[in-house]
Amino acid sequence: MSRPVRIGLSIVISVVFLGFALRNVEWAKAYAALAGARYAYALPIFAVTVWTLYIRAQRWRILLRPVGTPSMRTLVDATYIGFMANNVLPLRIGEVIRPVLVSRKERQPLGGILATVVLERIFDFFTILLLFGVATTLVPVSTDVRRLGYGLCGVVALLGGAVAFVRWQEALALRLLRLGLRPLPQRFAQPIDHFFGSFAHALEILDRPRTFIQLLGWSLYLWLAISCIYLLGILEFGLDVPLVVGGVVLTAITAIAVSAPSAPGGIGLFNFGCVLALSIFHISESDAVAYSIVLQVTQAVAVISAGLYSLAREGLTMRQMEALSETADDAAA
Repeated sequence: MSRPVRIGLSIVISVVFLGFALRNVEWAKAYAALAGARYAYALPIFAVTVWTLYIRAQRWRILLRPVGTPSMRTLVDATYIGFMANNVLPLRIGEVIRPVLVSRKERQPLGGILATVVLERIFDFFTILLLFGVATTLVPVSTDVRRLGYGLCGVVALLGGAVAFVRWQEALALRLLRLGLRPLPQRFAQPIDHFFGSFAHALEILDRPRTFIQLLGWSLYLWLAISCIYLLGILEFGLDVPLVVGGVVLTAITAIAVSAPSAPGGIGLFNFGCVLALSIFHISESDAVAYSIVLQVTQAVAVISAGLYSLAREGLTMRQMEALSETADDAAA
């Protein structure tokens, strides 16, 4: 699928989900919620958002051990720039810009670094679902929320089983993959096979129990910090939502929502995720949309500010970053 078609599709997805998020909004109530918000909370939300990016860079360094040992400065700048790119460029291309930047600066193979980003996302997905499942079983919530928590815990178990199968039955997994790739043309099958091999290599890090525990600890630390952003948002709007479980539920649902292709910054999907998560606690769509707008803008300002700082530190311009995004898109394809 060509880049323009993918961009067009991502915009359509954003518009559709933005429509779902806004369909029952009473704008007078939304404006009242915006007017009544305590914007002093924007400063700690800004600070925690930047801090979560730094935590990502620290965890990424552990994931990269089988590939190499990039400097912390390189990883921090690549993370800041990559997440800024997700906010200003389509197709979440920042997820590939990050490895490209590290590969160029540290002169390390791109394939192995790309594989660590996939592994990073697996740890993210595993952690947010685990937190959500645990929160909904330990904290008094509605039956629907608890049922959803049990279901997501089941997804975590399946995901963990799939990763374990690939790691400890690597040869069989590769044979099954190549069997499935046979009908595809070689120009498509070969990059997939190469990437899967790099990913299986990256999974070697799971053979070291201490490293695995470190990664799990950093992942829990990261997503609890991200939950604090949503918790602060609840305080900012004075919503009648339990702080801890509310922050975790918002974190899990919005993280899953924005993982789909969308316009830059997850517009539409982020708003829909907030509305869906807050509906569990019987918060009106008007209040939820107001909450989503302020949180989205505050986080975007924080991420873009961090990215511009790292661009300046690396001597790069926005135009060069756009050119880099095309290189990254080719690498991803």
